Amino acid sequence: MSKRSSLRKGYTTGTCAAAATKAAAIAVRNQASGVRTQESKDEVEVSLMLPDGHKAVLQAKILEVCDDYAFASVVKDAGDDPDVTDGAEIIATVKIIKSDVRSEVKGVRDTIETVLIKGGKGVGVITKPGLQIPVGEPAINPVPRMMIKNVIREVLRDTKVEVTIEVPKGEELSKKTFNPRLGIVGGISIIGTTGIVEPMSLDALKATVRCEIDVAVAESRVKNNSTLKTQNSKLLYFAPGKIGEDALKRLSADVRVVQMSNFIGEALDYAKKKGVERVVIGGHPGKLAKVLMGYYDTHSKNSPQATDFVAEYMGLNKRFNTVEEIIIHLRSEDTLNAEGFSELAENIARKIKEDFGFKGVEIYLFDMKKNLIGEGIWDG
Repeated sequence: MSKRSSLRKGYTTGTCAAAATKAAAIAVRNQASGVRTQESKDEVEVSLMLPDGHKAVLQAKILEVCDDYAFASVVKDAGDDPDVTDGAEIIATVKIIKSDVRSEVKGVRDTIETVLIKGGKGVGVITKPGLQIPVGEPAINPVPRMMIKNVIREVLRDTKVEVTIEVPKGEELSKKTFNPRLGIVGGISIIGTTGIVEPMSLDALKATVRCEIDVAVAESRVKNNSTLKTQNSKLLYFAPGKIGEDALKRLSADVRVVQMSNFIGEALDYAKKKGVERVVIGGHPGKLAKVLMGYYDTHSKNSPQATDFVAEYMGLNKRFNTVEEIIIHLRSEDTLNAEGFSELAENIARKIKEDFGFKGVEIYLFDMKKNLIGEGIWDG
């Protein structure tokens, strides 16, 4: 058995929110029916159907029960995945809305207006277009919304209810996620498409990159004061990580830069499908030179180091441990000039343009201190 297959799976925030909702809904139904309700802090077992048709069983805790509302919570178990929300408490409040009372809270109603879903404390709010949820709405994604509505209909039928999802430590946890980059403020997102957290899932990271591209495309931000050479409404800026992002922002203040991590090929392919025509990419040559070597997945497990390639490209016979060491060596020999690395950047730009069909590609190479050491454009 592989190490990956032996890792324990967990549940998404969406599944936990739906399970807490079902526990609260059952408590409200029992109270209305005269059935003994669970005492505060009682633990109950909740089963619900996942989007793929499998059944999940989670432990929930009843926090409070009254005549027309109940609170219940579920503590997220992410399995063996290093998820920042592992162990977070997710609380659902289910409140009956009397037929003669109109709720004035903001939320999303389904087609027959029986379920109103709100985001409470610790659940983020969407502030930028391009995501699956409109601006101004709580960051509760479509599949979790569907799961919440399904359990309400299962337990309370067509009763009009208001469901509020809260994550007490959500705002603090959100600082460790991509939410601030995506324009989601005030808390975490309630997410999940399958309901299950796959340990060490690369799919989640790739989905985050796609979300950031969606937001960047929707914003369509063009900076008139940019010192970069390309200006186009269908242009996006990319970087593998913080070095490239910060350095690009020095050249073009406050521009949105999509962090694509090691998924350079997937990010560029997705951007092309979204209608992006021109891209600007900034990063360290130790990462971006791998593209010229034929590798669009630049993780060390999937591609070799670029050190020997860059050394040979620069006409150096000496052995080096890293590309940064090459830069330091050239600088110490007073032979570090823009020509060599600019030629490298131009060839990287040419390859990306040819491979993905963009109208124009700009490459900016920086050292580890974020100094510009080369730039290249392939256009037309």
